[in-house]
Amino acid sequence: MSCIADSNSRDVALNRPPVSPLRGESIAAAAPRFDVETVQETGSTNSDLLLRVRQAQPARPLLRAALRQTAGRGRHGRRWFAGAGGALLFSLAVPMKADGGRLAAATLACGVGAAEALRAAGAPLSLKWPNDLLIGERKLGGVLCELATDGDDRRTLVVGIGVNLHLDAATRDSIGQPAAALDETAVPAAQREGLIGSIANGVLEALQLYDEQGFVPLQPRFMALFAQRDRLVDLLELGTRVASGRALGVDGEGRLLLETAQGLRVCSSGELSLRVVR
Repeated sequence: MSCIADSNSRDVALNRPPVSPLRGESIAAAAPRFDVETVQETGSTNSDLLLRVRQAQPARPLLRAALRQTAGRGRHGRRWFAGAGGALLFSLAVPMKADGGRLAAATLACGVGAAEALRAAGAPLSLKWPNDLLIGERKLGGVLCELATDGDDRRTLVVGIGVNLHLDAATRDSIGQPAAALDETAVPAAQREGLIGSIANGVLEALQLYDEQGFVPLQPRFMALFAQRDRLVDLLELGTRVASGRALGVDGEGRLLLETAQGLRVCSSGELSLRVVR
């Protein structure tokens, strides 16, 4: 998810106190359905969990949180920049029963769970199809889902989540797009462990509903959060525009419904993303 190259020495230079380690016991108390582990630094929490669940599906959902990541990634392999301690960086490993075909909308289900948890905490959040968390037109965070199977063909979904807590000027410049942070909202960003637990609980609830019933019961919840609903958008494939039209919403499989001059276009996420037409 997020790639952090900063250190506590940089925080001192910016007149910030050194970043305190994550408190695993506090996260576990807020998210009791997870086995919780925390690290000061790792390459990628998603990569850590993927390696483990490919060996064996966990008996219970796992949550791994890091203060820093040095080889994190987002969708399409993009880097996510954050200052040291400036973001919530964690991954969930959730055992799944559904077949691979039904997992196409898993990212949307996770986005719903994360967004609803943050809205309940006081953030005026919306969703950009398929995986961004927004405040207004600015990106607050994102979700990255990766499916893994073990030697017995048991499926586990690894969900990487990154949410900005605060952004300094250098980090904003590195991101390359308008960005937002929780410290701009009424959310108590200092309560990072509680926020991680709340988001994890929301994602787990949404994923378990999705695993049992598919995306249909989550569709209206996504639509209530969909930032681009009824707006003119460009549909991009790896940065290149492939269609334009009005974003009507998503169907019961999480596919985007785009009203174009040539008629209705139904789009699975894959390598696609949206850009609002100004």
